[in-house]
Amino acid sequence: MELSRNSIREVAKGQLYRVPGYAALIGLSRPFRRRVASARYGYSVWLRHLVAARENGLAPTLRVVVELGPGDSLGAGIAALLSGAERYVVVDWVRYTSIAGNLDVFEELRELFGRRAPIPDDDEFPQVRPKLTSYAFPNDLIPAPAKESNVRRTRDALAQPDADDSCISYFAPYKESEVAIPGGADFVFSQAVMEHVDEPGPLYRAIHGWLKPGGIASHVVDYRCHDTSSRWNGHWTYSDAAWRLVRGGRPYLLNRLPHSSHRELLAACSFDLAAEAQVKADSTLSRSELAPRFQGLSDDDLTTSGALFQAVKR
Repeated sequence: MELSRNSIREVAKGQLYRVPGYAALIGLSRPFRRRVASARYGYSVWLRHLVAARENGLAPTLRVVVELGPGDSLGAGIAALLSGAERYVVVDWVRYTSIAGNLDVFEELRELFGRRAPIPDDDEFPQVRPKLTSYAFPNDLIPAPAKESNVRRTRDALAQPDADDSCISYFAPYKESEVAIPGGADFVFSQAVMEHVDEPGPLYRAIHGWLKPGGIASHVVDYRCHDTSSRWNGHWTYSDAAWRLVRGGRPYLLNRLPHSSHRELLAACSFDLAAEAQVKADSTLSRSELAPRFQGLSDDDLTTSGALFQAVKR
């Protein structure tokens, strides 16, 4: 196991979550992050998933769009509604979102769509995936501005998130079996979420069930250590016992599954893989440093720090 000042700090942080009331205190004090940038961030994330599908030979329809784990800002989902989606379904662990913050984001997104602004690229968001061959606004995928009725429905849904006729449905905390999508979803996407799900297999199966036949699943997965080590893949040096200490009382952290495991899970859930864009990074780990559970990792897994999966329901 790698013992460093950084990992000791992470163990201490994990144990804080065992203190009664600490997690609730953190949740209550959690700010609406990236308020200034979140509209452009959501705009970039949504349009990147959409354009990547086209670049990968897919033809997405947008009647019902599902997002996993948006966290504080619904920017990407609002962008989907302003792209023509009729319904946006949110699946998350905690209902972090802020009404006032998302109304601000909505107004900024209306302006971006109104002038068909280019997709914010690597100069603005160098860490955001997927990468695209062109960051021009996708006029072919969004040929006309959102209907005024859609704009009003979106604004009303953000202002009154629990209204019966809302075009936004929120499932948080979620259980896969309780997420109801009448008629099925057309497009399910997530941005750096699936690495945090303790058992992603049941969620991949649930996504398959939510989608219509031919529906698209688009997932950006980040395999990096998320500050639990001084090296990007150092989380694979922790034994299972040590990792439990690092996690402590956190409700979630990382499942530590490598790239090949996510690919195998998608295949086992009857998805046809249309795209598998890996992000490569050098590994400085020796085989002897890997925890027993990860001794069998392939060189490909050890040097894959992230990926985009786009898959179609059979």
